[in-house]
Amino acid sequence: MKYGKSVSLLAAFASLASFGSVAQANDIAKFYKGKQVSIVVAARAGGGHHKYSLFIARYMKKHVPGNPTFITQNMGGAGGTKAANYLYNRAAKDGTAIGILLSDTPFASRMRTTGVKYVANNFHYLGGVDKPQGAFVVLKRSGIKTMEEAKKKSVVFASTGKGSQTYILPKLANSMIGTKFKIVTGYRGMAGVYKALDGKEADGFQSGWSSVQLIRPHWLKDGRVVVLAANSLSRLKDAPNAPTFRDLVKDPLDRKIVELISNNDVIGRSWIAPPGIPKARLKALRTAFKKMAHDPEAIAAAKKRKMDWNYVDWKPQQQHAKHITNADDKLFKRVRALINQK
Repeated sequence: MKYGKSVSLLAAFASLASFGSVAQANDIAKFYKGKQVSIVVAARAGGGHHKYSLFIARYMKKHVPGNPTFITQNMGGAGGTKAANYLYNRAAKDGTAIGILLSDTPFASRMRTTGVKYVANNFHYLGGVDKPQGAFVVLKRSGIKTMEEAKKKSVVFASTGKGSQTYILPKLANSMIGTKFKIVTGYRGMAGVYKALDGKEADGFQSGWSSVQLIRPHWLKDGRVVVLAANSLSRLKDAPNAPTFRDLVKDPLDRKIVELISNNDVIGRSWIAPPGIPKARLKALRTAFKKMAHDPEAIAAAKKRKMDWNYVDWKPQQQHAKHITNADDKLFKRVRALINQK
């Protein structure tokens, strides 16, 4: 008899839980129906983050309850800090604003002594569709093929600004292993960096490797690109003979710095929501993102466009942001000294 009552109670609880889930889903759909969700892109138009955000907008609409329209809002500047500050402090906190920041945004929050108005691990990561490995890239016309040769010959590297990896990584290479990269800053986003190489104003850069295939596929087709080193914990599958930057660094403290930066690929192509978003809507966005990333139609379309596409769960992204936020300050003091940042 007691057993029967227990079964009945369990069935009742299950029914209530199911009813609650349906009611919550209906509330989410009701909220998003007819709404517009902004995707704040911490880069100017034409770069990899912009292209990926435009791509996912269609499929996020499909999988978020209520089918809201997703639009992109480009906000490049200050090495990604401008967009990060906006999302953290000014963007809507009701679930109608998400964003994609630069992979080095958490790191930059520990590096900059002024202008940072966010705490990286307080953002809510939604997931990613790629783990873009960074790389030191030059065109063949530069006349160098290895990082060892880069210690003997100066090569101009184009950079978006002193707060971004396009500046920090080449500068660290110069200080840590003795390369002679001449870094020219001020280019407007990665689109500007690529145009600088097209116009022969520069011969190289340090940034995400997968974006080369996306933005300048003819460079690869024509065999014009040389990978000097990967800024990742593992070598590039497209350039297996190129070493990782970490393997070239001998000083133990410097290696810890490079390892911290090299693991940024886990958040390299990830989308976030600002702090303060209601838990139910955050959960709905994370669920929709996972469904979008596994959508056969999206996967086929990404493959057709030759976009790297592999779902990355939000949990390791959140953990990495927390790891950088809580990392020993002596690492960042060392970086500031190496790149001459006060």
